[in-house]
Amino acid sequence: MGITDCRRLAPLLLLFVVLAGASACASAARAQHVSAGCGRSRRIALTFDDGPNPPFTPQLLDELRAGRARATFFDEGEAAQADPADVRREVADGMAIGSHSFSHSKSLPAMSATDFTSDLGRAEEALAPLLGFRPALYRPPYGHKSHTMLGALRRAGYVSIGWDVDSGDWRADATPDEIAANVLARAHPGAIVLLHDGGLGGGNPDRRATVEALPRIIEALRQQGYELVTVPELTGLPERQGATGAGACLAS
Repeated sequence: MGITDCRRLAPLLLLFVVLAGASACASAARAQHVSAGCGRSRRIALTFDDGPNPPFTPQLLDELRAGRARATFFDEGEAAQADPADVRREVADGMAIGSHSFSHSKSLPAMSATDFTSDLGRAEEALAPLLGFRPALYRPPYGHKSHTMLGALRRAGYVSIGWDVDSGDWRADATPDEIAANVLARAHPGAIVLLHDGGLGGGNPDRRATVEALPRIIEALRQQGYELVTVPELTGLPERQGATGAGACLAS
């Protein structure tokens, strides 16, 4: 190929680069529900649902700090009102925070847009003063979602966050060995891992098994070359309403 041919191709190559970038931005803008990152690097996001829930939330934070790991906590508004100190500590420890509804109701997917938005707003009112910002990430309770929910979340400035690795720690009989094995057997670059620090509907279950499993999970993943990051760090999605993400890195 001669110099003249290269000059002729240059505008086409530039157009390709521009269109590729625009496509990635459009994909991020259209994202309504995300279950994994794109897997370009060996990064994994551990996530914890249903808290805050003392004494287990602070115990998990202790283990994350000891393991130099970051994670994402999806907090319930009702639980946050009952335990604001642990939400503030999550922020202080560098964790990302998302909403997990106000009441963890099983009826959320069947609600009208108005009723769902009301629950979403109550959760935001509980969380925002503790976080210092309005969250932009939402974990649907039980992982159940509907088109109505996703539409209401988009209009309110949220992205729904799921998972693609289930630790199984929500089972009452789950042991630390089983929880760790479930995570390690399914770990992959870009994974979002489901764990729990609290209980359904803001209850106070015994999460000792999760607390015991966590340092094993952190150590084993680090030995496999993984970096443990937050959902915003993994996906490039913003944690805060009105913020700009780092550039979407989402599973295709």
